Amino acid sequence: MRQFFVMVFGASVLAACATAPAPAPVAPAPEPAVEETLDAPTPPAPEVIEPQPLVVDLSHIENATPADVISYMGAPTLVRRDENVQVMIFEAERCVVEVVFYEPDNGEHFRSEWVTARLKSGQETETTACARQWLEENLPEQ
Repeated sequence: MRQFFVMVFGASVLAACATAPAPAPVAPAPEPAVEETLDAPTPPAPEVIEPQPLVVDLSHIENATPADVISYMGAPTLVRRDENVQVMIFEAERCVVEVVFYEPDNGEHFRSEWVTARLKSGQETETTACARQWLEENLPEQ
């Protein structure tokens, strides 16, 4: 029995002196496969849509209510009201559109009776062109 204890004790001493096993070699990760598609058809280029010039129709603001004018032109730069007269100013970069409303009788709705445009210097200018400039500068992108 004594021999048995000596052998077990000797084996455990030798086991304690042994080095840890070397880790298994790790293979490098394979590179992802790249598929070459030399003969793949080229997708067509997107169609270029040329922007169309803004068409301005002043009939939308002639003989119209203030709400109709705002619906077409957007919010004015300035609104002034004196008794039975109301003026809306739409100030673009280079010119100003002026819409003048009159109230025919007290309590009746204002109607635009005069639409004109001027340069910032005060000279008259073409109303449709100035209204177009205002709309291009102030309407949201579509």
